[in-house]
Amino acid sequence: MASPLFTGPDSIRDPRERLAFILTLLFAFPIAALIGLVVHQTVGVSEVALFIVIAMLYVTLARGRLIGSSVMIHETQYPRVFAIVKSACARLDIAMPLIFVREDNYVPVAALGFGEPYSLVLSTHWIEHFEDDELAFAVGRELGHIAAGHTRFLSLLSVNGNENPIVSLIFGGWLRTCSHTCDKVGLLICGSLDAATRSIVIASFHSFGRHISTEQFAEQGREIASDGVLRLGEWLGGEPYATRRIADLRAFEGTPQFTTAQAWLARDIPEEPPVLATTTSVRVTRADCAGIFRRSWSIAIDTVLVLACVGVFAGASGHSPAVYFLTDEDFHNITHSKVLGELLTMFGRYTSMSTVLPTAIYLWLLVGIAGQSFGMMITGLRVVTIDFQPPGLVRSFWRYVIVAFLWPLILVWAPFSRRIMLHDRWSGTRLIRGERIMARASLDSASLRSG
Repeated sequence: MASPLFTGPDSIRDPRERLAFILTLLFAFPIAALIGLVVHQTVGVSEVALFIVIAMLYVTLARGRLIGSSVMIHETQYPRVFAIVKSACARLDIAMPLIFVREDNYVPVAALGFGEPYSLVLSTHWIEHFEDDELAFAVGRELGHIAAGHTRFLSLLSVNGNENPIVSLIFGGWLRTCSHTCDKVGLLICGSLDAATRSIVIASFHSFGRHISTEQFAEQGREIASDGVLRLGEWLGGEPYATRRIADLRAFEGTPQFTTAQAWLARDIPEEPPVLATTTSVRVTRADCAGIFRRSWSIAIDTVLVLACVGVFAGASGHSPAVYFLTDEDFHNITHSKVLGELLTMFGRYTSMSTVLPTAIYLWLLVGIAGQSFGMMITGLRVVTIDFQPPGLVRSFWRYVIVAFLWPLILVWAPFSRRIMLHDRWSGTRLIRGERIMARASLDSASLRSG
């Protein structure tokens, strides 16, 4: 049975979510440029784009540290948490994420990742302060992010679910609508408005939340709603006010969407959540490889990074990178728009040999030495041989020589490639999804435990 939670007329998705996402994409770059203008008088497209890429790279490295310094949870390692997550996944009809526990003073639970299996990270600082039904709400709302498709984007914006003020200012509108959507999932999973309210209060005030009246706290929302200045303060955070979240859950409980979703969650539920299509093959399978979307996103990030670096070095040397057909001034005169002119200039620079060569060297060295470029690192991809070994400098060299000379043929072949491109096949390498490596490692650990 298909889940009605996020589709159809009875969808529980916040109706403002899609519009907020579109508006965020349209205005994120101008807002980032405006912020940059406040702190630096000469900020252009290249500088803002480089800032965004560096921020995403930082988030990626910190996310790896977050998971790498955590304890993995399974049937025999903290079974209380494992049982709650397993039950919630079965009810939502989604695959089990990898579960980790670590110390975090700010975020009780966070979902991370770009694809299955996702990661669910819980904090030891909070976990024992939740009763089981309260923890079910906190876990359920994060699984809601996974089920609703938010996690792959949220993972680019935040290390562990705690957005900084700049991220909140740029992406806050969409982040808050996502929070409203997933609070509804948490309520449905825990099955009690009282438990959901207590969970929100504990997450807001830690152990002190046990000493306050949740009813009186919820009523504070009336005062905030009557003051426009107080309402504007919500824009400085990626989460709605706790009082607003409680009020929205109260309103949701009386809707037809709540009744329909509740009935679906009360269906005959299997004991086990859906199982991921994983393999223990010693060779890379087609399912392990990255799709065209992830590849394109990785290429776009690497392109921005290389263009920005070429621009910085060219500026330092006093020479402008060669641009085919039109100069920077021509672009600006034609478009009558500084921002659009800079974007077209960047594209022109990327098609010039002064950028192609640095790009080729950048990819060859990083992939040959580390197995991934910065774009691949951010989007969770890695280049390996067909038996999961590092490609090395020689295979990496041939991979990008093929790309350099045959890229038009590769583009034509891409729609028919089924995840394995021509340069993958001919160089004996594969571009695989990082989560597949994590899934294989998890299976190996489970085999060792059962053995």
